[in-house]
Amino acid sequence: MRALAQKRNLTKAKIIDVTFELANEIGITHINFPKISERLNIKYPSLYNHFANIDVLKIAMTETFVANLNQQLIKSLLGKAGKDAIHTFAMTYRDIAFENRAGYELFINCPSFDNEQLTNQFLEMTYMIRQILVPYSLSEEETVHKSREFRSILHGYISLVFLGYFRHQLDHEESFERMIADYIQSLE
Repeated sequence: MRALAQKRNLTKAKIIDVTFELANEIGITHINFPKISERLNIKYPSLYNHFANIDVLKIAMTETFVANLNQQLIKSLLGKAGKDAIHTFAMTYRDIAFENRAGYELFINCPSFDNEQLTNQFLEMTYMIRQILVPYSLSEEETVHKSREFRSILHGYISLVFLGYFRHQLDHEESFERMIADYIQSLE
């Protein structure tokens, strides 16, 4: 009876949420339908009613993660401009990556660039970065370079933390704050 009730409550959103939980525990590369179905207490063929295969599920997870990331960035940036906006974007981006490591790994290793929804989500994030750079009156070329630099700083730091670097006694959070401050100073 429990399995039947579980099956009726099975939605794409629930599968995605449970898969994120599991992936954050065991790593995104170890995710498969049998492990997900075990966590959901269902038979794994039931997952095929919602996702054609694990790659389709990972794309849906990426869409969910990026939508949440963009939503949280927009929310955190309301009423902010200039260096305050850059600092807020960086902290929010970092915090969300740390809260959902599996989602961030999917985002960075995006399983499909032929996905219109993901393309639009990536463009939305790029637009946000470009908007927070507007007060600095950069040329189009400088804006592109500074946008790339900012994303590289964020991704580089997050990736190195995930890989276990920064084991020195100095606090790596202070290093992050200094990188963002240096980036902001480079704009002024």
